Amino acid sequence: MKVFLWNGIFGVAFILAFNPVCADHWVYQDSERSPSQKTALIIMNGFGGSKSACKAQFAFWKEQGMDVFIPEVLLRPSLESSSVAMEEFIAEYGITEYAEVRSICYIAGAFLLHTYLESHALPNLRYVIYDRSPIQERAPQAVMTAIPVLGTWMKGKVLKDLSEAVWPAPIVSPSVITGLAIENRATGLMRWLQDEAEALGPFEFDWKKIDSNASDAFHVALDHDMMYTRWDILGAPFLHFFAHGVFPEGVSRERLTDHPFDKHQPIPE
Repeated sequence: MKVFLWNGIFGVAFILAFNPVCADHWVYQDSERSPSQKTALIIMNGFGGSKSACKAQFAFWKEQGMDVFIPEVLLRPSLESSSVAMEEFIAEYGITEYAEVRSICYIAGAFLLHTYLESHALPNLRYVIYDRSPIQERAPQAVMTAIPVLGTWMKGKVLKDLSEAVWPAPIVSPSVITGLAIENRATGLMRWLQDEAEALGPFEFDWKKIDSNASDAFHVALDHDMMYTRWDILGAPFLHFFAHGVFPEGVSRERLTDHPFDKHQPIPE
């Protein structure tokens, strides 16, 4: 049984309580052109989609020649109601009318996009970049094992639902090109929950085993929270992928460290 130290409990509470997900949709649209002449970028955030994270995403991506959508659809009374909110968002903003749709998906956001695609057509979807983390993807289960009451209080029943959910099948379509950005650093939360995360089995960092359908991948020495804000590092390879269907030559296709829980590993400047 995990030994709970008060400073650990309050540390996790601080991380969860002061990292609230965006309360409203973030939307940028070029009003001078019709959707049929434009590309839409949908950023599907997960639990790390705080206001500051959305602000950083929005600031970078609205300058890249696309209409930008960051839907707030995750924190609902249940995972099912989150999926309904996703359907309503796609319909409200006429996403199916765009010439092309691209998406950046964080962990829980990918669940909602895949759930949507199981029952709805999105034929204009062309590119999807997934933020993948062998460690952070275990957060819902680890939190519900170690601190279920606190986790549910902070993030709601949707966290419990996600910890128990059967994940939808990945996108497999010749018209959709998918890529992976793989985190190689654990967050403070996951360092505290390292035992619970490791109890779920070995971590897989081989990108071809993570998703054999992906066209390309790269590893980055960032943790999950940084993946929302470090567009000085992520912006160029993401844009290259959207333009060419692969990441640039200079990024690493191999795991960067054997010690992802080491908080002293260098953070890219």
